Amino acid sequence: MTAPWDRRSDKERERAEDLVLRSWLPAVADFSPYWGERVRGIGLGATDFRDREALLRLAPVRELDVQRAGGDGAPALLMRPTIEQVKTRATGSVLSTFLAAIRREGTDGARHALLTEYKPIHVHRGGAANDLAVAYSRSDLDRLHRCGARAASVLGLNDSDYLVSAIPAGPTLDFFGVYHLALGSSMLALHPRGHGDPLERVVESFALIPTTVVAVHPGEAVELAGVLADADANVARVDTIVLVGPPPAVGVRDTIRDAWVEAGASASSLKVRSLFAPSEGRAMWAEDAEGGLVTYPDLEVLEVIDPVTLESTDGAGELVITSAGWHGTALLRYRTGVYVEGIDADGGDGRTVPRLVGRVQVRAWQPTVTGSKGDQHVLDVRGVATAAESLPIESWRAELRGPTSRIKSDRFMVELAGELSEEQVVAATEEIATQTGVWPAKVVAVDPSVVATKISEDGSAFVDLR
Repeated sequence: MTAPWDRRSDKERERAEDLVLRSWLPAVADFSPYWGERVRGIGLGATDFRDREALLRLAPVRELDVQRAGGDGAPALLMRPTIEQVKTRATGSVLSTFLAAIRREGTDGARHALLTEYKPIHVHRGGAANDLAVAYSRSDLDRLHRCGARAASVLGLNDSDYLVSAIPAGPTLDFFGVYHLALGSSMLALHPRGHGDPLERVVESFALIPTTVVAVHPGEAVELAGVLADADANVARVDTIVLVGPPPAVGVRDTIRDAWVEAGASASSLKVRSLFAPSEGRAMWAEDAEGGLVTYPDLEVLEVIDPVTLESTDGAGELVITSAGWHGTALLRYRTGVYVEGIDADGGDGRTVPRLVGRVQVRAWQPTVTGSKGDQHVLDVRGVATAAESLPIESWRAELRGPTSRIKSDRFMVELAGELSEEQVVAATEEIATQTGVWPAKVVAVDPSVVATKISEDGSAFVDLR
């Protein structure tokens, strides 16, 4: 394949995906007990689990599923091979590295090669409550540098740029994504803001370098422009604002742009682009000039599913990711909880890679709710569908209501469309609590027509009425 990563033909992309999955999927099935058990559960051995068709036979999993299997941080997602397993399952390039190391150093060489390829040496925390640890091996970090270079290319950045980041330091994908954006493209970057620091901590960086790029969370972009204007910081050279998060609505983007122009940036050259990926991912997607998030089909398999039926869809739904080729943490058909309007297979800006286009909403089915004692919990409403699978019902709907003068907590309520006995409702309530992580305030069986009407009116089986 001679075409650049973002200019390959459909045939070349399919071949690249096949080359990755052919060796990586069997390795995951062998190296990870959690994924190996799931693969065996669909009647496949590691040798047979080697392409997209086999991958799609696995049921998609949620964060709650892997947390329960692996405990805190979900260590079940780690790939932990022995040297003998690597000799049997590793990709050709990895195997060549092992054999060369063994020739040079014998047993010590094999051990060092194993550590380089698979030992977790770096972690960021993801998930709805940052409870999921996503691990990287040394080889993963090398891949991440290349992804940073790709993202910079999409954003129109290079080694002549100077970046100041207002993303707080910490073990987050946002922070590391910006770090590798700069590292991969060899631009000079300053990351002055520590965890808990105010935006004012960023001001002094503008006196140190001729800043051309600023990375900031979308919700702080306007405020940061005001802080810099009040401090009379020199932002005249700034031509790119990188919003680290989902692409904002057009009106919000215009407001951000206007705030930076008012602070001193050039109205004729200023770009406002996004850099985003689900917090459980690794490589962050950069937004192109046409407003699409450019993905990496040789590094991940992306799908969109209906969060209720789990069926694949060409339209809007939940984004599902498989982290193809990564060696620390492995994700197979992982449900990100991110709502997307769809994947555009036609590319943009002359690129041929798929892009995420339209509205992107993080944690669309995982709101945070307040308990009776003011404590916070993540409600995974997708679990209602799992709990309802064994019930003789046509459909279901759930709603979330806020506190009242009498009830001080949020209230999670579920309606099941069908005739159920009192015992079935009690059992369903317990299962819904298990699958969603929150005990519902009310579960009732109602006439199917009532549920159908409400879903039609709300446009969804779940509505947040707080």
